[in-house]
Amino acid sequence: MGTQALLESAGVLVVLYAAVVARQVSFRGPPLWTLFLGAGALLLLLGVLSGSQALGAISLPVLAFLFGMFCFGVALDDAGVLTHLARYLSGRGRSREDLLFYLFVGLGLLSAFLVNDALAVLGTPLLIGLARRWRISASPLLLTLAFAVTVGSASTPMGNPQNLLIALDSGMPHPLFVFLRYLWVPTLVNLFLGGWLVRRWLGPRLRPANGSPAGVPQRIPFWPRGGWGSRLFAHPALVLFPATMALAVVTSVGSALGVLPSTPLDEIIFGGGVLTLLAEGRRGEHLRRIDWGTLLLFVGLFVVMGAMVQGGVVGLLASHIPDTAAQGGQATAIALTVQSLFDLGAVQIFSNVPWVALSLPILQAEGYGAASATAWMTLAAASTLGGNLTFLGAASNLIILNQAEREGVRLSLREFVKYGAPLTFLTVAIALGAILVGI
Repeated sequence: MGTQALLESAGVLVVLYAAVVARQVSFRGPPLWTLFLGAGALLLLLGVLSGSQALGAISLPVLAFLFGMFCFGVALDDAGVLTHLARYLSGRGRSREDLLFYLFVGLGLLSAFLVNDALAVLGTPLLIGLARRWRISASPLLLTLAFAVTVGSASTPMGNPQNLLIALDSGMPHPLFVFLRYLWVPTLVNLFLGGWLVRRWLGPRLRPANGSPAGVPQRIPFWPRGGWGSRLFAHPALVLFPATMALAVVTSVGSALGVLPSTPLDEIIFGGGVLTLLAEGRRGEHLRRIDWGTLLLFVGLFVVMGAMVQGGVVGLLASHIPDTAAQGGQATAIALTVQSLFDLGAVQIFSNVPWVALSLPILQAEGYGAASATAWMTLAAASTLGGNLTFLGAASNLIILNQAEREGVRLSLREFVKYGAPLTFLTVAIALGAILVGI
């Protein structure tokens, strides 16, 4: 491709990300999926890439994985799992402040196995309803939700879309095993540390509204008593979701150890999600509730990134980045530290999914591949945990913010940064330290 294709593709990229930033700053504008699909269509019209090249750029494994996860999310919500979990966690503590700790840890663990955007969609109205029922401020609960689903989702490819992109496009042979090896322990540390900090910071704000006495959350058992036969018959997802997640973990770890055959993660999740959809009674309603906008966003994103490779933008950017792929020891540690700081800033501008989609071909052009686990894990940790720095760093933050405003609850950017910034740097430092220890 010549200079004209380079200029056209770079121009479309600049305009696209300017529109994304403007939308995130103003909280107004068309859905993100329309921006990326429109940019992809424009690149096709300009001839930067052909129709066959555009189709080849679309990752069917990523779309299949997301579809499967969305099938699970809708089915679990229909079964009342999140409502029950929130009620269970709210009754664990001995004081109102304890509620934030248990919510942080519980929602964070759940976000490791259920895409955090889906958890943000389902969790926001639930927590607002609980706050009104208990006559306390909803803001601390929503901040806890935002911080928790970001921290917890860092540990697995199932936790968020950017981790999924890294797992499927980085070339790592056993991505789930690699994520668990490098990020599961620091994520557990970060969840308990984050829960303690959020309880300390936001706990005093759980005061009853209008001076009325606060409701006392009822303590309920984790496993509801009785009626399990009819419950499982009505909601097969209660069995199929944990069974699918267990199969994914066992298969990945077993194949990495050489005792089980390797099965692609996307095939396991897609198969389990489709089986859940077919087994549930209200298939039509579940299909309507699937987040089709996110799937369309990824279609547009893949086409745009394919054009950036075909048009020469990725090659141009890669040529100006120092090559550290083959270095080791202290040089690699320094490079990963610098990379993480750069990623933290970049996701505040581009948001985490678009930034990772752009970073993947650039790092691959620099020589990072299947054996570069530490580089990929640094990208995953920094781009994910950077979502707690500002509203703009993660799509899940914007979902929570927009849904809260529709319910009459406003979250302050200043307050988000006040608590999110120290939480971000602490969690990134812990994750990066764990990654570096594994070098």
